[in-house]
Amino acid sequence: MDETAAIDLCLHHRDPAGFEYLVEKYRREAYVHAVSLLGNQEDAADLCQEAFTRAFIAIRKLPQLDHFYPWFYRILRNCCLNFLGRQKTADRYAGETEPIESLPPSLLLEQREDQLIVWRALRALVPQFREILIMKYIHGHSYEEISQNLHIPRGTVMSRLYHARKTFRDAYLQEVER
Repeated sequence: MDETAAIDLCLHHRDPAGFEYLVEKYRREAYVHAVSLLGNQEDAADLCQEAFTRAFIAIRKLPQLDHFYPWFYRILRNCCLNFLGRQKTADRYAGETEPIESLPPSLLLEQREDQLIVWRALRALVPQFREILIMKYIHGHSYEEISQNLHIPRGTVMSRLYHARKTFRDAYLQEVER
């Protein structure tokens, strides 16, 4: 089976086997994206499951779907951003934040100290800057792939990356000076 056949099974035959194929094909990529956005493996696993559940319900209502992952990524991204928003609100009232040690530093650099500095700098960014930097430099997506996944024009990708890099540089230098 390939992606096109799996999508056809989901859309026209309401066959869950097609969706199982799509989950198997994209679950690792989805998990890595979620970890990158959230910085926490357990939350990422939970939100991937939630996003796949939402996608399973929503895919049956689509009249057509050419590519699964860009569509699914919007669902996953919204789940993650909503979670971050709820977490930020809860942290504000609780007066505590998640320790940086819970982040998976093996995703970035070889030395733990440098990894922690990079993650602290990334965590200081707004989610849309963190997301686009991770998509470009960690996952190695092209401008076109980022544009597809985020449903924004290529020029906006380039502009957002420019501003994200500048903001990251400032946050990184601030972390190094600590």
